[in-house]
Amino acid sequence: MSFKVVVSDVEAWFKKVFKNAPQETASALAVVNEIAPEAEILFALVDPAAAAIVNPIATEVQADLAVVAKTLANGGTASVPAFLSSIQANLASLLSAGHIKDPASVTKATGIVAGIQSMVNDVIAAVEPASTPTAS
Repeated sequence: MSFKVVVSDVEAWFKKVFKNAPQETASALAVVNEIAPEAEILFALVDPAAAAIVNPIATEVQADLAVVAKTLANGGTASVPAFLSSIQANLASLLSAGHIKDPASVTKATGIVAGIQSMVNDVIAAVEPASTPTAS
């Protein structure tokens, strides 16, 4: 199964789930929905010779995105930050494991990963409860 097909399937599933998302998690789910197309662009930049290394990473990213989307769609948030942190780590490792050789593609891939990491940080901030000051 190609990255494009996997990401397309995940994107379609996100759109379906987003339609039924509880109001309080809708914005976080909308951001998660934007990650799949960005990841697809990143996966396309990877050297095909690195597929054996990259495919498991891409599969893990896809699986984590699906869990996050389902959790948010069901109104849950507790496990979301851990899965999003896993996505960040996997995408960072993809930059080195992907053996991207063209300098312009390296720059583009680095920018995509930075953008996804920023979106992930936004979702984490949206779903983590605000810390409450403790009484002294």
